[in-house]
Amino acid sequence: MSRLYELTGKYLELARLIDDPDIPPEALADTLEGLEGEIEIKAEGLLKWIANVDADIQALDHEIRRLGARKKVLENGQGRLREYLRHNMEVTGIYKIECSLFLITLAKGRAIVVVDDEGEIPKRYKAEKVQVSIDRAALLRDLKAGQAIPGARLGTSNTSLRIK
Repeated sequence: MSRLYELTGKYLELARLIDDPDIPPEALADTLEGLEGEIEIKAEGLLKWIANVDADIQALDHEIRRLGARKKVLENGQGRLREYLRHNMEVTGIYKIECSLFLITLAKGRAIVVVDDEGEIPKRYKAEKVQVSIDRAALLRDLKAGQAIPGARLGTSNTSLRIK
């Protein structure tokens, strides 16, 4: 069986021959019908392969979520153990532990800011963030209406494949 791109080439070649008066219309119709059938078989095969890949993608997504959850459990446990060690060293007044593989020190805390009520903070300590984004829907509407807009133009998206 031919490859899809080869079938497409044959199909286009036959489409160009439709206007040739030397070729009987019945021969063209039979050949076109046969090519369409082969293209449909190829398309069905491709869709079956796509469905298999989709199943693999879903399985991988599930595994990613499972491993992510497992990672989070390990990270949380690690954090709890670190906090447990820190707390016990602090309570007992032990600020340094030297082992064969590790050196553990309890460092003094640094100054941090604790905000209890943002509304009471003076304006001079607040920074405004401005975010600019392009309203593509409005641009599309105005460009379709015939307006010339510097920096933008109407284009056409790629064709899309719909499978039902």
